[in-house]
Amino acid sequence: MISKLAFLLKYTYRYRWWYLGGFIFLGLTIWTSVTIPDYIRRSIDTINKGALANHQEFYRYIIILFALAFVLIIVRTLSRILIFVPARLIEKQLKGELFRKLSSFGKDYFDQNSTGSIISRVNNDINGVRLITGFGLLQLGNILFSLSVTPYKMWQLSPTLTLYCFIPIVTIFIIVRVGLVIMVKNTHRRMDALQKLSGMTISFLSGNSIIKSYNVFKWAESEQSKVNLSLFKYTMKITWVRSFIMPLLGNLEQILKIVILFSGGIFVIKGSFTIGELTAYIAYSALLTHPIMGLGWVLTIMQQGFVGISSLQTILNRKGVDSDKKPLPPYKQKKLLNKGITLKNLTYTYPNGNHSELKNISFTIKPGQTIGITGKVGSGKTTLINILNGYLRPDPGQVFFGEIDITELTGQDIRSVVKTVSQDLFLFSDTIENNIRFGSKYKNVTLPLNEVLFRSALAEELTRFPQQEKTLVGEKGIMLSGGQKQRISLARALYSPSKLLILDDVFSAVDTDTERFMIRELFDHRPAETLIIVSNRISVLEKTDFTVVLNNGTIEAIGSHEDLLKQSDFYRKTWEIQK
Repeated sequence: MISKLAFLLKYTYRYRWWYLGGFIFLGLTIWTSVTIPDYIRRSIDTINKGALANHQEFYRYIIILFALAFVLIIVRTLSRILIFVPARLIEKQLKGELFRKLSSFGKDYFDQNSTGSIISRVNNDINGVRLITGFGLLQLGNILFSLSVTPYKMWQLSPTLTLYCFIPIVTIFIIVRVGLVIMVKNTHRRMDALQKLSGMTISFLSGNSIIKSYNVFKWAESEQSKVNLSLFKYTMKITWVRSFIMPLLGNLEQILKIVILFSGGIFVIKGSFTIGELTAYIAYSALLTHPIMGLGWVLTIMQQGFVGISSLQTILNRKGVDSDKKPLPPYKQKKLLNKGITLKNLTYTYPNGNHSELKNISFTIKPGQTIGITGKVGSGKTTLINILNGYLRPDPGQVFFGEIDITELTGQDIRSVVKTVSQDLFLFSDTIENNIRFGSKYKNVTLPLNEVLFRSALAEELTRFPQQEKTLVGEKGIMLSGGQKQRISLARALYSPSKLLILDDVFSAVDTDTERFMIRELFDHRPAETLIIVSNRISVLEKTDFTVVLNNGTIEAIGSHEDLLKQSDFYRKTWEIQK
Protein backbone atom coordinates (compact mmCIF):
# COMPACT_ATOMS: atom_id res chain seq x y z
CA MET A 1 0.00 0.00 0.00
CA ILE A 2 2.86 2.40 0.84
CA SER A 3 4.43 1.87 -2.60
CA LYS A 4 1.08 2.56 -4.27
CA LEU A 5 0.58 5.78 -2.29
CA ALA A 6 4.15 6.82 -3.15
CA PHE A 7 3.34 6.11 -6.82
CA LEU A 8 0.29 8.41 -6.64
CA LEU A 9 2.21 11.11 -4.76
CA LYS A 10 4.95 11.11 -7.39
CA TYR A 11 2.48 12.10 -10.12
CA THR A 12 0.11 14.31 -8.12
CA TYR A 13 2.95 16.37 -6.59
CA ARG A 14 3.82 17.74 -10.02
CA TYR A 15 0.36 19.34 -10.20
CA ARG A 16 0.16 20.27 -6.50
CA TRP A 17 -0.90 23.88 -7.21
CA TRP A 18 -3.79 22.67 -9.35
CA TYR A 19 -4.92 20.37 -6.57
CA LEU A 20 -4.40 23.04 -3.91
CA GLY A 21 -6.63 25.44 -5.85
CA GLY A 22 -9.15 22.65 -6.40
CA PHE A 23 -9.34 21.83 -2.69
CA ILE A 24 -9.65 25.51 -1.75
CA PHE A 25 -12.65 25.86 -4.06
CA LEU A 26 -13.97 22.51 -2.82
CA GLY A 27 -13.82 23.87 0.75
CA LEU A 28 -15.70 26.98 -0.40
CA THR A 29 -18.25 24.66 -2.05
CA ILE A 30 -18.88 22.81 1.22
CA TRP A 31 -18.99 26.07 3.21
CA THR A 32 -21.57 27.51 0.79
CA SER A 33 -23.59 24.29 0.86
CA VAL A 34 -23.84 24.21 4.67
CA THR A 35 -24.62 27.94 4.83
CA ILE A 36 -27.68 27.67 2.57
CA PRO A 37 -29.77 25.50 5.00
CA ASP A 38 -29.23 28.10 7.76
CA TYR A 39 -30.88 30.80 5.60
CA ILE A 40 -33.60 28.34 4.61
CA ARG A 41 -34.28 27.90 8.35
CA ARG A 42 -34.43 31.64 8.89
CA SER A 43 -36.74 32.11 5.89
CA ILE A 44 -39.20 29.41 7.07
CA ASP A 45 -39.19 30.69 10.62
CA THR A 46 -39.86 34.20 9.29
CA ILE A 47 -42.79 32.88 7.23
CA ASN A 48 -44.04 31.00 10.30
CA LYS A 49 -44.18 34.25 12.31
CA GLY A 50 -46.45 35.77 9.65
CA ALA A 51 -45.83 39.40 10.70
CA LEU A 52 -45.91 42.10 8.00
CA ALA A 53 -42.85 43.64 9.57
CA ASN A 54 -40.84 40.59 8.55
CA HIS A 55 -41.36 41.08 4.76
CA GLN A 56 -38.09 42.95 4.25
CA GLU A 57 -36.18 40.43 6.29
CA PHE A 58 -37.75 37.56 4.27
CA TYR A 59 -36.82 39.23 0.95
CA ARG A 60 -33.27 39.74 2.20
CA TYR A 61 -32.96 36.02 3.02
CA ILE A 62 -34.25 35.06 -0.45
CA ILE A 63 -31.71 37.35 -2.16
CA ILE A 64 -28.91 35.87 -0.04
CA LEU A 65 -30.06 32.35 -0.99
CA PHE A 66 -29.96 33.25 -4.71
CA ALA A 67 -26.48 34.76 -4.28
CA LEU A 68 -25.22 31.69 -2.41
CA ALA A 69 -26.67 29.40 -5.09
CA PHE A 70 -24.84 31.37 -7.81
CA VAL A 71 -21.57 31.28 -5.82
CA LEU A 72 -22.07 27.53 -5.32
CA ILE A 73 -22.27 27.02 -9.11
CA ILE A 74 -19.03 28.96 -9.66
CA VAL A 75 -16.89 27.40 -6.92
CA ARG A 76 -18.14 23.86 -7.60
CA THR A 77 -17.30 24.20 -11.31
CA LEU A 78 -13.83 25.58 -10.56
CA SER A 79 -13.11 22.81 -8.02
CA ARG A 80 -13.88 20.16 -10.65
CA ILE A 81 -11.83 21.86 -13.37
CA LEU A 82 -8.79 22.25 -11.10
CA ILE A 83 -8.91 18.59 -9.99
CA PHE A 84 -10.02 16.82 -13.20
CA VAL A 85 -7.55 18.57 -15.54
CA PRO A 86 -4.38 17.34 -13.74
CA ALA A 87 -5.89 13.82 -13.68
CA ARG A 88 -6.05 13.91 -17.49
CA LEU A 89 -2.49 15.29 -17.62
CA ILE A 90 -1.30 12.45 -15.36
CA GLU A 91 -3.03 9.97 -17.69
CA LYS A 92 -1.21 11.50 -20.67
CA GLN A 93 2.13 11.42 -18.85
CA LEU A 94 1.66 7.80 -17.75
CA LYS A 95 0.81 6.62 -21.25
CA GLY A 96 3.95 8.30 -22.58
CA GLU A 97 6.15 6.79 -19.87
CA LEU A 98 4.60 3.36 -20.31
CA PHE A 99 5.19 3.43 -24.07
CA ARG A 100 8.82 4.50 -23.61
CA LYS A 101 9.34 1.80 -20.98
CA LEU A 102 7.79 -0.93 -23.14
CA SER A 103 9.97 0.20 -26.05
CA SER A 104 13.07 -0.30 -23.89
CA PHE A 105 12.35 -3.97 -23.14
CA GLY A 106 13.98 -6.85 -24.95
CA LYS A 107 12.47 -9.80 -26.76
CA ASP A 108 12.18 -11.87 -23.58
CA TYR A 109 9.51 -9.56 -22.12
CA PHE A 110 7.28 -9.71 -25.19
CA ASP A 111 7.71 -13.49 -25.35
CA GLN A 112 6.22 -13.72 -21.85
CA ASN A 113 3.45 -11.08 -22.18
CA SER A 114 0.80 -11.09 -24.89
CA THR A 115 -0.11 -7.99 -26.89
CA GLY A 116 -3.65 -8.07 -25.50
CA SER A 117 -2.37 -8.09 -21.91
CA ILE A 118 -0.15 -5.08 -22.61
CA ILE A 119 -2.96 -3.16 -24.34
CA SER A 120 -5.28 -3.94 -21.42
CA ARG A 121 -2.74 -2.43 -19.02
CA VAL A 122 -2.29 0.69 -21.11
CA ASN A 123 -6.05 1.28 -21.36
CA ASN A 124 -7.72 -0.13 -18.24
CA ASP A 125 -4.99 0.25 -15.61
CA ILE A 126 -4.08 3.83 -16.53
CA ASN A 127 -7.77 4.68 -16.64
CA GLY A 128 -7.97 3.46 -13.03
CA VAL A 129 -5.14 5.82 -12.02
CA ARG A 130 -6.93 8.72 -13.75
CA LEU A 131 -10.11 8.00 -11.79
CA ILE A 132 -8.19 7.97 -8.48
CA THR A 133 -6.32 11.22 -9.19
CA GLY A 134 -9.47 12.93 -10.50
CA PHE A 135 -12.89 11.81 -9.33
CA GLY A 136 -11.41 9.83 -6.41
CA LEU A 137 -9.51 12.79 -4.89
CA LEU A 138 -12.49 15.10 -5.51
CA GLN A 139 -14.85 12.78 -3.66
CA LEU A 140 -12.29 12.14 -0.92
CA GLY A 141 -11.95 15.88 -0.32
CA ASN A 142 -15.73 16.25 -0.49
CA ILE A 143 -16.16 13.50 2.12
CA LEU A 144 -13.53 14.94 4.48
CA PHE A 145 -14.94 18.48 4.31
CA SER A 146 -18.57 17.36 4.51
CA LEU A 147 -18.08 14.91 7.36
CA SER A 148 -16.23 17.54 9.38
CA VAL A 149 -18.52 20.57 8.82
CA THR A 150 -21.98 19.05 8.32
CA PRO A 151 -22.09 16.91 11.53
CA TYR A 152 -20.94 19.99 13.46
CA LYS A 153 -23.88 22.01 12.09
CA MET A 154 -26.26 19.14 12.87
CA TRP A 155 -24.85 18.85 16.40
CA GLN A 156 -25.44 22.57 16.96
CA LEU A 157 -29.13 22.14 16.12
CA SER A 158 -29.69 18.90 18.11
CA PRO A 159 -27.06 16.58 19.62
CA THR A 160 -29.70 13.93 20.42
CA LEU A 161 -31.08 13.81 16.86
CA THR A 162 -27.52 13.65 15.49
CA LEU A 163 -26.81 10.53 17.55
CA TYR A 164 -30.02 8.94 16.25
CA CYS A 165 -28.85 9.64 12.67
CA PHE A 166 -25.46 8.02 13.14
CA ILE A 167 -26.93 4.62 14.11
CA PRO A 168 -28.10 3.73 10.53
CA ILE A 169 -24.98 5.38 9.04
CA VAL A 170 -22.57 3.19 11.06
CA THR A 171 -24.64 0.03 10.40
CA ILE A 172 -24.69 0.58 6.64
CA PHE A 173 -21.00 1.48 6.58
CA ILE A 174 -20.06 -1.87 8.23
CA ILE A 175 -22.14 -3.80 5.67
CA VAL A 176 -20.52 -1.83 2.81
CA ARG A 177 -17.03 -2.53 4.15
CA VAL A 178 -17.62 -6.29 4.17
CA GLY A 179 -18.99 -6.11 0.62
CA LEU A 180 -15.96 -4.20 -0.61
CA VAL A 181 -13.58 -6.92 0.62
CA ILE A 182 -15.42 -9.39 -1.62
CA MET A 183 -15.34 -6.90 -4.51
CA VAL A 184 -11.57 -6.35 -4.23
CA LYS A 185 -10.86 -10.08 -4.46
CA ASN A 186 -13.07 -10.50 -7.53
CA THR A 187 -11.73 -7.33 -9.15
CA HIS A 188 -8.23 -8.86 -9.18
CA ARG A 189 -9.61 -11.98 -10.83
CA ARG A 190 -11.66 -9.94 -13.30
CA MET A 191 -8.57 -7.90 -14.30
CA ASP A 192 -6.60 -11.09 -15.05
CA ALA A 193 -9.50 -12.51 -17.08
CA LEU A 194 -9.86 -9.23 -19.00
CA GLN A 195 -6.16 -9.23 -19.92
CA LYS A 196 -6.39 -12.86 -21.05
CA LEU A 197 -9.49 -12.13 -23.13
CA SER A 198 -7.83 -9.10 -24.76
CA GLY A 199 -4.79 -11.17 -25.71
CA MET A 200 -6.91 -14.01 -27.10
CA THR A 201 -9.13 -11.63 -29.10
CA ILE A 202 -6.16 -9.90 -30.73
CA SER A 203 -4.53 -13.26 -31.45
CA PHE A 204 -7.67 -14.68 -33.08
CA LEU A 205 -8.32 -11.52 -35.11
CA SER A 206 -4.71 -11.44 -36.34
CA GLY A 207 -4.92 -15.10 -37.28
CA ASN A 208 -8.42 -14.85 -38.74
CA SER A 209 -7.27 -16.10 -42.15
CA ILE A 210 -5.70 -19.21 -40.54
CA ILE A 211 -8.89 -19.94 -38.59
CA LYS A 212 -10.88 -19.64 -41.82
CA SER A 213 -8.54 -21.77 -43.89
CA TYR A 214 -8.57 -24.63 -41.35
CA ASN A 215 -12.30 -24.19 -40.65
CA VAL A 216 -11.86 -24.16 -36.87
CA PHE A 217 -14.50 -21.56 -36.03
CA LYS A 218 -16.11 -23.76 -33.37
CA TRP A 219 -12.79 -24.31 -31.61
CA ALA A 220 -12.02 -20.56 -31.64
CA GLU A 221 -15.51 -19.74 -30.39
CA SER A 222 -15.21 -22.37 -27.64
CA GLU A 223 -11.82 -21.09 -26.43
CA GLN A 224 -13.00 -17.48 -26.50
CA SER A 225 -16.24 -18.43 -24.77
CA LYS A 226 -14.38 -20.08 -21.86
CA VAL A 227 -12.43 -16.92 -21.06
CA ASN A 228 -15.46 -14.73 -21.75
CA LEU A 229 -17.59 -16.76 -19.31
CA SER A 230 -14.84 -16.51 -16.71
CA LEU A 231 -14.83 -12.72 -17.11
CA PHE A 232 -18.65 -12.73 -16.95
CA LYS A 233 -18.61 -14.81 -13.74
CA TYR A 234 -16.29 -12.42 -11.89
CA THR A 235 -18.13 -9.37 -13.24
CA MET A 236 -21.45 -10.78 -12.04
CA LYS A 237 -20.02 -11.42 -8.55
CA ILE A 238 -18.90 -7.79 -8.39
CA THR A 239 -22.26 -6.65 -9.75
CA TRP A 240 -24.16 -8.78 -7.21
CA VAL A 241 -22.29 -7.21 -4.29
CA ARG A 242 -22.61 -3.74 -5.82
CA SER A 243 -26.35 -4.21 -6.40
CA PHE A 244 -26.71 -4.85 -2.66
CA ILE A 245 -24.37 -2.10 -1.48
CA MET A 246 -25.43 0.74 -3.77
CA PRO A 247 -29.17 0.65 -2.89
CA LEU A 248 -28.19 0.77 0.78
CA LEU A 249 -26.08 3.85 0.15
CA GLY A 250 -28.64 5.32 -2.25
CA ASN A 251 -31.50 4.97 0.25
CA LEU A 252 -29.49 6.19 3.22
CA GLU A 253 -30.92 9.68 2.70
CA GLN A 254 -34.48 8.33 2.81
CA ILE A 255 -33.72 6.31 5.96
CA LEU A 256 -32.31 9.42 7.65
CA LYS A 257 -35.36 11.45 6.62
CA ILE A 258 -37.63 8.90 8.29
CA VAL A 259 -35.52 9.03 11.48
CA ILE A 260 -35.45 12.85 11.42
CA LEU A 261 -39.17 13.25 10.68
CA PHE A 262 -40.09 10.80 13.44
CA SER A 263 -37.73 12.05 16.14
CA GLY A 264 -37.57 15.69 14.98
CA GLY A 265 -41.36 15.81 14.56
CA ILE A 266 -41.76 14.85 18.23
CA PHE A 267 -39.32 17.65 19.17
CA VAL A 268 -41.42 20.14 17.12
CA ILE A 269 -44.64 18.95 18.80
CA LYS A 270 -43.00 19.39 22.21
CA GLY A 271 -41.85 22.87 21.18
CA SER A 272 -38.09 22.23 21.48
CA PHE A 273 -37.65 22.45 17.69
CA THR A 274 -39.01 24.93 15.15
CA ILE A 275 -40.31 24.03 11.67
CA GLY A 276 -37.40 25.98 10.16
CA GLU A 277 -34.85 24.07 12.27
CA LEU A 278 -36.42 20.75 11.26
CA THR A 279 -36.26 21.77 7.58
CA ALA A 280 -32.61 22.87 7.94
CA TYR A 281 -31.81 19.58 9.70
CA ILE A 282 -33.30 17.59 6.80
CA ALA A 283 -31.20 19.67 4.38
CA TYR A 284 -28.08 18.94 6.45
CA SER A 285 -28.86 15.21 6.42
CA ALA A 286 -29.01 15.35 2.60
CA LEU A 287 -25.60 17.06 2.56
CA LEU A 288 -24.31 14.30 4.86
CA THR A 289 -25.65 11.35 2.85
CA HIS A 290 -24.24 12.47 -0.52
CA PRO A 291 -20.57 12.20 0.56
CA ILE A 292 -21.32 8.90 2.33
CA MET A 293 -22.85 7.61 -0.92
CA GLY A 294 -19.74 8.94 -2.66
CA LEU A 295 -17.65 6.98 -0.16
CA GLY A 296 -18.88 3.75 -1.73
CA TRP A 297 -17.81 4.95 -5.17
CA VAL A 298 -14.46 6.18 -3.82
CA LEU A 299 -13.70 2.84 -2.19
CA THR A 300 -14.64 1.04 -5.42
CA ILE A 301 -12.48 3.37 -7.51
CA MET A 302 -9.59 3.11 -5.05
CA GLN A 303 -9.55 -0.68 -4.97
CA GLN A 304 -9.81 -0.90 -8.78
CA GLY A 305 -7.15 1.79 -9.18
CA PHE A 306 -4.74 0.13 -6.75
CA VAL A 307 -5.07 -3.14 -8.68
CA GLY A 308 -4.16 -1.15 -11.81
CA ILE A 309 -1.21 0.52 -10.07
CA SER A 310 0.18 -2.90 -9.08
CA SER A 311 0.00 -3.95 -12.72
CA LEU A 312 1.64 -0.73 -13.94
CA GLN A 313 4.42 -0.97 -11.37
CA THR A 314 5.47 -4.36 -12.74
CA ILE A 315 6.25 -2.55 -16.01
CA LEU A 316 7.57 0.79 -14.75
CA ASN A 317 9.83 -0.78 -12.09
CA ARG A 318 11.32 -3.24 -14.56
CA LYS A 319 14.70 -2.29 -16.02
CA GLY A 320 14.98 -1.90 -19.75
CA VAL A 321 17.79 -3.39 -21.79
CA ASP A 322 19.68 -0.09 -21.80
CA SER A 323 18.56 1.37 -18.45
CA ASP A 324 22.08 1.34 -16.98
CA LYS A 325 23.81 2.65 -20.11
CA LYS A 326 24.34 6.13 -21.48
CA PRO A 327 24.11 6.70 -25.24
CA LEU A 328 27.26 7.79 -27.05
CA PRO A 329 27.53 11.39 -28.23
CA PRO A 330 26.58 11.83 -31.92
CA TYR A 331 30.17 12.24 -33.13
CA LYS A 332 31.14 8.87 -31.59
CA GLN A 333 28.04 7.18 -33.02
CA LYS A 334 29.09 8.19 -36.53
CA LYS A 335 32.50 6.51 -36.04
CA LEU A 336 31.14 3.22 -34.65
CA LEU A 337 31.62 1.21 -37.85
CA ASN A 338 34.79 2.91 -39.08
CA LYS A 339 36.75 -0.23 -38.13
CA GLY A 340 34.06 -2.73 -39.05
CA ILE A 341 32.42 -5.50 -37.00
CA THR A 342 34.16 -8.48 -35.42
CA LEU A 343 32.48 -11.66 -34.14
CA LYS A 344 34.58 -13.82 -31.80
CA ASN A 345 33.18 -17.27 -30.98
CA LEU A 346 29.63 -15.91 -30.80
CA THR A 347 27.31 -18.31 -28.97
CA TYR A 348 23.73 -17.35 -28.21
CA THR A 349 20.83 -19.01 -26.38
CA TYR A 350 17.37 -17.42 -26.22
CA PRO A 351 16.18 -16.49 -22.68
CA ASN A 352 13.46 -19.14 -22.83
CA GLY A 353 15.52 -21.66 -24.80
CA ASN A 354 17.27 -24.83 -23.70
CA HIS A 355 19.95 -25.04 -26.41
CA SER A 356 22.22 -22.62 -28.27
CA GLU A 357 20.87 -21.20 -31.53
CA LEU A 358 24.33 -19.99 -32.54
CA LYS A 359 27.62 -21.70 -31.67
CA ASN A 360 31.18 -20.40 -32.12
CA ILE A 361 30.46 -17.94 -34.94
CA SER A 362 33.60 -15.99 -35.89
CA PHE A 363 34.25 -13.65 -38.83
CA THR A 364 35.01 -9.99 -39.52
CA ILE A 365 33.07 -7.47 -41.62
CA LYS A 366 35.20 -4.61 -42.95
CA PRO A 367 33.76 -1.21 -43.94
CA GLY A 368 32.56 -1.13 -47.53
CA GLN A 369 32.11 -4.88 -47.88
CA THR A 370 28.98 -6.71 -49.02
CA ILE A 371 28.40 -9.87 -46.98
CA GLY A 372 26.01 -12.71 -47.70
CA ILE A 373 24.41 -15.04 -45.14
CA THR A 374 22.62 -18.21 -46.20
CA GLY A 375 21.55 -21.57 -44.84
CA LYS A 376 18.63 -23.91 -44.33
CA VAL A 377 15.44 -22.88 -42.54
CA GLY A 378 16.19 -22.67 -38.80
CA SER A 379 19.94 -22.49 -39.25
CA GLY A 380 20.21 -19.23 -37.22
CA LYS A 381 20.32 -16.57 -39.96
CA THR A 382 17.71 -14.25 -38.43
CA THR A 383 19.14 -14.76 -34.92
CA LEU A 384 22.55 -13.64 -36.18
CA ILE A 385 21.33 -10.43 -37.80
CA ASN A 386 19.15 -9.63 -34.78
CA ILE A 387 22.31 -9.69 -32.69
CA LEU A 388 24.11 -7.40 -35.15
CA ASN A 389 21.24 -4.86 -35.13
CA GLY A 390 20.95 -4.89 -31.31
CA TYR A 391 17.53 -6.54 -31.09
CA LEU A 392 19.07 -9.50 -29.25
CA ARG A 393 21.94 -9.04 -26.79
CA PRO A 394 24.79 -11.60 -26.59
CA ASP A 395 27.16 -12.13 -23.69
CA PRO A 396 30.13 -9.71 -23.40
CA GLY A 397 33.30 -10.30 -25.38
CA GLN A 398 31.71 -11.83 -28.48
CA VAL A 399 30.65 -9.01 -30.83
CA PHE A 400 32.60 -5.77 -31.34
CA PHE A 401 31.82 -2.59 -33.27
CA GLY A 402 35.40 -1.51 -33.90
CA GLU A 403 36.96 -1.88 -30.47
CA ILE A 404 33.71 -1.37 -28.51
CA ASP A 405 31.87 -4.41 -27.14
CA ILE A 406 28.26 -4.38 -28.41
CA THR A 407 27.03 -5.04 -24.86
CA GLU A 408 28.33 -1.59 -23.85
CA LEU A 409 26.23 0.12 -26.52
CA THR A 410 22.60 1.17 -26.27
CA GLY A 411 20.05 0.20 -28.89
CA GLN A 412 20.01 3.86 -29.93
CA ASP A 413 23.78 3.75 -30.58
CA ILE A 414 23.54 0.58 -32.68
CA ARG A 415 20.51 1.63 -34.72
CA SER A 416 21.98 5.06 -35.41
CA VAL A 417 24.33 3.30 -37.86
CA VAL A 418 22.53 0.00 -38.57
CA LYS A 419 19.29 -0.35 -40.48
CA THR A 420 17.40 -3.60 -41.06
CA VAL A 421 14.77 -4.59 -43.59
CA SER A 422 13.25 -7.56 -41.80
CA GLN A 423 11.41 -10.51 -43.27
CA ASP A 424 8.65 -9.74 -40.73
CA LEU A 425 7.28 -6.80 -42.68
CA PHE A 426 5.19 -4.12 -41.01
CA LEU A 427 3.41 -1.26 -42.73
CA PHE A 428 1.45 1.39 -40.90
CA SER A 429 -2.17 2.13 -41.77
CA ASP A 430 -1.18 5.18 -43.79
CA THR A 431 -0.24 6.18 -47.31
CA ILE A 432 2.58 4.51 -49.24
CA GLU A 433 4.52 7.79 -49.19
CA ASN A 434 4.28 8.18 -45.40
CA ASN A 435 5.33 4.56 -44.90
CA ILE A 436 8.45 5.21 -46.99
CA ARG A 437 9.25 8.50 -45.25
CA PHE A 438 8.81 6.93 -41.80
CA GLY A 439 11.73 7.85 -39.53
CA SER A 440 13.46 9.99 -42.17
CA LYS A 441 12.91 13.30 -40.35
CA TYR A 442 15.63 12.28 -37.88
CA LYS A 443 18.21 11.76 -40.63
CA ASN A 444 19.62 13.60 -43.62
CA VAL A 445 17.73 12.33 -46.65
CA THR A 446 20.02 11.98 -49.64
CA LEU A 447 17.64 10.67 -52.32
CA PRO A 448 14.41 12.15 -53.70
CA LEU A 449 11.31 10.02 -53.29
CA ASN A 450 10.88 9.29 -57.01
CA GLU A 451 14.46 7.95 -57.18
CA VAL A 452 13.81 5.65 -54.22
CA LEU A 453 10.61 4.40 -55.85
CA PHE A 454 12.52 3.57 -59.02
CA ARG A 455 15.37 1.73 -57.24
CA SER A 456 12.95 -0.41 -55.22
CA ALA A 457 11.00 -1.36 -58.40
CA LEU A 458 7.89 0.50 -57.20
CA ALA A 459 7.67 3.29 -59.78
CA GLU A 460 5.80 1.28 -62.41
CA GLU A 461 3.73 -0.53 -59.77
CA LEU A 462 2.39 2.76 -58.39
CA THR A 463 0.93 3.79 -61.74
CA ARG A 464 -1.68 1.03 -61.24
CA PHE A 465 -2.84 2.47 -57.91
CA PRO A 466 -5.68 5.02 -57.94
CA GLN A 467 -3.79 7.66 -55.93
CA GLN A 468 -0.26 6.39 -56.61
CA GLU A 469 2.02 7.12 -53.61
CA LYS A 470 -0.93 8.70 -51.74
CA THR A 471 -2.76 5.34 -51.71
CA LEU A 472 -3.67 4.02 -48.26
CA VAL A 473 -2.21 0.57 -47.60
CA GLY A 474 -4.64 -0.47 -44.83
CA GLU A 475 -3.96 -2.18 -41.50
CA LYS A 476 -0.49 -3.83 -41.68
CA GLY A 477 -0.52 -3.28 -45.47
CA ILE A 478 -3.48 -5.60 -46.00
CA MET A 479 -4.29 -3.93 -49.36
CA LEU A 480 -0.93 -5.00 -50.83
CA SER A 481 0.66 -8.23 -51.99
CA GLY A 482 3.69 -9.73 -50.25
CA GLY A 483 6.06 -8.49 -52.97
CA GLN A 484 4.66 -4.97 -52.84
CA LYS A 485 5.09 -4.87 -49.05
CA GLN A 486 8.68 -6.07 -49.38
CA ARG A 487 9.50 -3.36 -51.89
CA ILE A 488 7.92 -0.60 -49.76
CA SER A 489 9.98 -1.79 -46.78
CA LEU A 490 13.11 -1.71 -48.94
CA ALA A 491 12.21 1.78 -50.19
CA ARG A 492 11.87 2.90 -46.56
CA ALA A 493 15.44 1.70 -45.90
CA LEU A 494 16.82 3.32 -49.06
CA TYR A 495 15.17 6.68 -48.37
CA SER A 496 17.50 7.69 -45.53
CA PRO A 497 21.22 6.85 -45.25
CA SER A 498 22.92 4.38 -42.89
CA LYS A 499 26.38 2.94 -42.34
CA LEU A 500 25.22 -0.70 -42.39
CA LEU A 501 22.11 -1.98 -44.17
CA ILE A 502 20.89 -5.51 -43.40
CA LEU A 503 18.48 -7.06 -45.89
CA ASP A 504 16.80 -10.15 -44.45
CA ASP A 505 15.36 -12.20 -47.32
CA VAL A 506 13.87 -9.18 -49.12
CA PHE A 507 13.68 -10.93 -52.50
CA SER A 508 11.62 -13.95 -51.42
CA ALA A 509 8.25 -12.59 -52.59
CA VAL A 510 9.25 -10.90 -55.87
CA ASP A 511 9.43 -12.40 -59.34
CA THR A 512 12.72 -13.15 -61.11
CA ASP A 513 12.77 -10.05 -63.33
CA THR A 514 12.07 -7.74 -60.40
CA GLU A 515 14.73 -9.52 -58.39
CA ARG A 516 17.37 -8.96 -61.10
CA PHE A 517 16.45 -5.28 -61.33
CA MET A 518 16.62 -4.75 -57.55
CA ILE A 519 19.96 -6.58 -57.28
CA ARG A 520 21.45 -4.45 -60.04
CA GLU A 521 20.25 -1.25 -58.36
CA LEU A 522 21.57 -2.36 -54.96
CA PHE A 523 25.06 -3.09 -56.26
CA ASP A 524 25.28 -0.20 -58.72
CA HIS A 525 23.96 2.44 -56.28
CA ARG A 526 25.03 1.27 -52.86
CA PRO A 527 22.41 2.50 -50.32
CA ALA A 528 24.85 2.04 -47.42
CA GLU A 529 28.58 1.82 -46.86
CA THR A 530 28.33 -1.85 -45.80
CA LEU A 531 25.69 -4.39 -46.86
CA ILE A 532 24.63 -7.68 -45.26
CA ILE A 533 22.25 -9.68 -47.42
CA VAL A 534 20.44 -12.70 -45.99
CA SER A 535 19.13 -14.82 -48.85
CA ASN A 536 19.03 -18.25 -50.44
CA ARG A 537 19.11 -16.71 -53.93
CA ILE A 538 22.55 -17.59 -55.33
CA SER A 539 22.13 -14.89 -58.00
CA VAL A 540 22.43 -12.39 -55.15
CA LEU A 541 25.10 -14.17 -53.11
CA GLU A 542 27.55 -14.63 -56.00
CA LYS A 543 28.02 -10.84 -56.08
CA THR A 544 29.09 -10.55 -52.41
CA ASP A 545 32.65 -10.21 -51.10
CA PHE A 546 32.10 -13.37 -49.09
CA THR A 547 29.15 -15.43 -47.86
CA VAL A 548 28.63 -17.23 -44.55
CA VAL A 549 26.79 -20.57 -44.80
CA LEU A 550 25.08 -21.52 -41.53
CA ASN A 551 23.99 -25.02 -40.56
CA ASN A 552 22.32 -25.73 -37.18
CA GLY A 553 23.75 -22.55 -35.69
CA THR A 554 27.36 -23.12 -36.77
CA ILE A 555 29.40 -21.97 -39.74
CA GLU A 556 29.45 -24.75 -42.34
CA ALA A 557 31.54 -22.74 -44.79
CA ILE A 558 32.68 -19.20 -45.46
CA GLY A 559 34.15 -17.64 -48.59
CA SER A 560 33.48 -16.35 -52.09
CA HIS A 561 31.02 -17.88 -54.57
CA GLU A 562 33.73 -20.08 -56.11
CA ASP A 563 35.02 -21.18 -52.68
CA LEU A 564 31.55 -22.18 -51.46
CA LEU A 565 30.82 -24.25 -54.56
CA LYS A 566 33.74 -26.43 -53.43
CA GLN A 567 33.24 -26.28 -49.65
CA SER A 568 29.46 -26.40 -49.04
CA ASP A 569 27.08 -29.13 -50.23
CA PHE A 570 24.06 -26.97 -49.37
CA TYR A 571 25.38 -24.00 -51.35
CA ARG A 572 26.35 -26.11 -54.33
CA LYS A 573 23.02 -27.99 -54.49
CA THR A 574 21.06 -24.73 -54.16
CA TRP A 575 23.09 -23.20 -56.99
CA GLU A 576 22.53 -26.24 -59.24
CA ILE A 577 18.74 -26.17 -58.65
CA GLN A 578 18.48 -22.42 -59.28
CA LYS A 579 20.82 -22.55 -62.27
